[in-house]
Amino acid sequence: MTHRATNRLFAISLFVAAEILYLSTMAPTLSFWDCGETITTSYTLGIPHPPGAPLFLLLGRLFTMIPFFSGTAARVNLISTLVSSSTVMLTYLITVRLIILYRGTDPDRWDAAEKLSAYGGAAVGALALALSDSFWFNAVETSLWSSSLFFIAMITWLIFRWYEEDPKPGNERWLMLVMYMIGLSIGVHLLSLLTIFAVCLVYYFKRYTVTRTSFALLVVGSGSLFFLIYLGIIKGLPILVHYSSWWGFLLLVALLAFATWYTHKNRMALLNTAFVSIFLIIIGYTSYGLIYVRANAGPPVNENNPSTPAAFFSYLNREQYGDMPIWPRRWSPEPVHQYFYQQYSSDLDYFLRYQMQKMYFRYFGWQFIGREHDMEGANVDWSMLWGLPFLLGMAGAVTHFRRQWKMGLVVTALFVMTGAALVVYLNQTEPQPRERDYSYVASFFAFAMWIGIGVESIWCNAAEKLKAAGRNNALFPVAVMTVALSMLLVNGRMLQANYRVHNRSGNYVPWDWAWNMLQSCEKDAILFTNGDNDTFPLWYLQEVERIRTDVRVVNLSLANTGWYLAQLKNTSPRGAKKVAFSMDDEEIAGITYEPIDSVTAALPSLKAKQDLLRLSRENGLKLPELPADSIAWMLKPGLTLDGQGYFRPQDKAVYDIVMNNFAGRPIYFALTVDPENMIGLEKFLRLDGLVYKLVPLKSADPMSYVDSSLLFRNLLTVYRFRNLNNPGVYLEETSRKLCGNYAPLFVRLALELAVEPESTIRITDVSGRWNTVQQGSLALQVLDSASKLFPLSQYPVNPELAGSVIALYVRLGEKQKALSYIAYLEKLSKGSTPSSEPKLFYVLARAYRNMGRKDEARTIIVEIAKELNQPDLVKEFETMK
Repeated sequence: MTHRATNRLFAISLFVAAEILYLSTMAPTLSFWDCGETITTSYTLGIPHPPGAPLFLLLGRLFTMIPFFSGTAARVNLISTLVSSSTVMLTYLITVRLIILYRGTDPDRWDAAEKLSAYGGAAVGALALALSDSFWFNAVETSLWSSSLFFIAMITWLIFRWYEEDPKPGNERWLMLVMYMIGLSIGVHLLSLLTIFAVCLVYYFKRYTVTRTSFALLVVGSGSLFFLIYLGIIKGLPILVHYSSWWGFLLLVALLAFATWYTHKNRMALLNTAFVSIFLIIIGYTSYGLIYVRANAGPPVNENNPSTPAAFFSYLNREQYGDMPIWPRRWSPEPVHQYFYQQYSSDLDYFLRYQMQKMYFRYFGWQFIGREHDMEGANVDWSMLWGLPFLLGMAGAVTHFRRQWKMGLVVTALFVMTGAALVVYLNQTEPQPRERDYSYVASFFAFAMWIGIGVESIWCNAAEKLKAAGRNNALFPVAVMTVALSMLLVNGRMLQANYRVHNRSGNYVPWDWAWNMLQSCEKDAILFTNGDNDTFPLWYLQEVERIRTDVRVVNLSLANTGWYLAQLKNTSPRGAKKVAFSMDDEEIAGITYEPIDSVTAALPSLKAKQDLLRLSRENGLKLPELPADSIAWMLKPGLTLDGQGYFRPQDKAVYDIVMNNFAGRPIYFALTVDPENMIGLEKFLRLDGLVYKLVPLKSADPMSYVDSSLLFRNLLTVYRFRNLNNPGVYLEETSRKLCGNYAPLFVRLALELAVEPESTIRITDVSGRWNTVQQGSLALQVLDSASKLFPLSQYPVNPELAGSVIALYVRLGEKQKALSYIAYLEKLSKGSTPSSEPKLFYVLARAYRNMGRKDEARTIIVEIAKELNQPDLVKEFETMK
């Protein structure tokens, strides 16, 4: 077979293998974080958070129409699998081309050993990328990063195609295609702009002799091109539109069209290429027109509402996020950031230890050395991948520079600009809300090429020795052995180490979480949510699957912005009721911080009182006290700075919404909302599951009131817990953390039912039929359901909760069922001591006493008392009821 045929066969095979892998491990529905927002805005052609991704939205909308998969989310997830598989294929093709360049021979004249070492080595490098931690993570969910990396790989491959064809006639088409890809990629993510420096290096090495002067001109030229695109086009065009409306943009396009025609007519090849390239970048960039057009159409998700030139300009420039300086590194005035900054001796120390070591080199190590575990904060672990991908990559980098330093410098430019240089630009604060490894996948892509070259270099070194010894017949077997061992020890080990933690198949937690929250709410409810993970999944269910569109979700983070509050007040997405405000549109637009001290507030609640009494009669439950005609509470400032309290915009919004909507609509806070964001209403909240409902009944403790019948209905008949107890289904850390909220809800319900175990309660079954059941037996059912749905092996609970379950089982006459929780506490205690975790051992002692194992309980209490130097503790424990 010719080189061309063999190379294509390897490339296609890698694409197919990667696609099979990613399809088999792809998330079946939406995932947490931005995925829900991206899928929702793709389906509705809505406006996501700045600066948007219009090209991806168009592509996503197209994929929502394909006849594959039953769920819309899975169809959009498919994009990531396809572009990631394509990136794997391109990584292989680029690596082969680099090998061809430094070998300097016609690949059609290579012998079998030379072909296998080149194709096989490149395949090992491409598969190392495919199986790496961050790349695989992006490949199986809706992710802009996977599409952005595809553009980077495509641009890199295209510039090498130009390098191969230049100076043949028509070679300029590859340069123009590179620029068009850069323009298109802007509509997905700006990351691909960082390839400009590598592109310029390839052009420079092909056309010019390397001298100090020419290299200095290269640095100036590549920097100028970058700023021409970033400042002149990406940021400049919005300014042009802002100050001259769309007529200014049309005039610019007309001038470029004329310049292109004129230079072509007069045979000005270089100028013509430049003008066509700028024109193509702008054509690609025009995908952003979608944002402006759709914002004016008023879609249900219309973040920042960029429907005017001024708002569109602000949206593209990400003004709501503010500016991040390059220096100083510790720039944020936020108190939480200032707290962490104090742990570093200087800006340089912060840059090296946090931003470079923790936020880049640690992530790099995850990919090619090994990740300690799958939880946030994981360190690098050499025992996972044995460091082999890293060592091969380093060998490949050295070999590349030795054999062809120019192309080695090209790969280095790509590696550094999308890695360390990106760290400098982002200037991230500590702490971050999540791990940011996905930001640096382009850097890992560059290193993967060196892994492929490293494998090829091992064979080359062996081949030189074999040829010197006259053993040419051993060249091919050694090539087979080199490639096979590399695939086994590198790719095979990476597959073994990473497969389980990247297999999203069967993970329905985000969908079920959103369902459970929405179904907890009564009709036309207003639901306050906290951030991405309790908002974006709800948007998806409402806007894509049309589930509970009557509920108005109010995101407290977005409630700090006037445009969002104006949309809540003035729009009715999918027929949902508008949210009433006392503020007019002008006041909402200018909403800001306001100094305030704690003051008493009152909210009429006669209708809510009547509803509460009616529900109590239906359920056969006594209320802890008579509901009030008015909710009176201390209105607390959400922020205190230098002793002065402030009402944040979101606090104003919550207060205004509660005061103007409570009389006519149920109001809820998501379980994930911090009590500090509840403006002092914590004692007037009823726990209904994943939400708290605002009710006119004051509890002794914040958020402690429970309606057992209602909570039972939600947890046991309404909520969905698909695959949560299936050990064969892997749940990533975010899913596990959120699912950790379920077991305490079951225990809280059981505790409430067990207060009067002989009493009866009216509950509804799955069909909605009312039944009267004894509370004690119901409490047992709830505990048994929790143990079945959330096994301790998968969902560890805190010792106090385990102790409560043990006490409940004992009180309800089921000591045998408590044994698994006893064993759980004993297991925890084996890794600790009474001096380091006295609470754990105290809970274990109480559990032993509840089970009738008094001697063991006393032994532990005596030891705790001794360690803590509290001799009275033994007597207190023994006299405790």
